[in-house]
Amino acid sequence: MEKISSASTWLGIVLALVAGCVMALQPMVNGRLASQCGHPLQASIISFATGLVALLLVGLSIRVGYPVSSKLQTLPMWAWTGGLLGTYMVTVSLLVAPRLGATRWLALVLAGQIALSLALDHFGAGYAQHAISPVRLLGVLCVVTGVYLVMTN
Repeated sequence: MEKISSASTWLGIVLALVAGCVMALQPMVNGRLASQCGHPLQASIISFATGLVALLLVGLSIRVGYPVSSKLQTLPMWAWTGGLLGTYMVTVSLLVAPRLGATRWLALVLAGQIALSLALDHFGAGYAQHAISPVRLLGVLCVVTGVYLVMTN
């Protein structure tokens, strides 16, 4: 196992843990929003509009500038799907998480993330390459077992 020693690595770990906490809160917050809207898609629209405004304000305040169109033209088509993936995640969480509960929802999301991440890492698809190993497979099996236990209780 790699040693975790640098301050930036620890900061990344803390930020990732906080992101996990945010993922547990987001369906609840958006669910409350959806309860006041006529349809879950309306809540998704409001959620993304709020996020867009926040990003624009942060971008303006730190003067990041905006992408140059000539650079964007060279992107592969799949690179444009990030917003669609986020839309899928938020909308499905609005529809499914309230019925499953936070623990079941996040257990299933985590299992999906871990399973696909194993393959992405193995092939180095957009991430540093880390081959599938027996220990990594055991870790995934533990996650799947945890999901099963959460789903049956």
